[in-house]
Amino acid sequence: MRSIKALCFVAGAVVAVVPLAAQNPNILHPQEIEVQHHASPEEIRDRQSKPQFQKDSKELSDLCVSIPADLDSLRRGVLGKDVLDKLKRMEKLSKRVREELSRTGSQP
Repeated sequence: MRSIKALCFVAGAVVAVVPLAAQNPNILHPQEIEVQHHASPEEIRDRQSKPQFQKDSKELSDLCVSIPADLDSLRRGVLGKDVLDKLKRMEKLSKRVREELSRTGSQP
């Protein structure tokens, strides 16, 4: 009876310890683990001052302003020929602007 308890204890300890050891992916060289870098306000300002970012932001803003008029036309049953193209362009620009803002500071 005592040996069964001891065997169960050892088996339980092995089952508990093995997954814990696997939690650290780089035990031998912890300094090599890269930590996610959060952009500082200066880095964000630098990105926003780039000419392409300014151009994309301006175009996105202009497209956003024109959409309500297109939606009013749509309510009257008239679908402008370029509404879908505008919406696709807005998606592309918003993705590009978002990516530029969220890029890590390690990339220039």
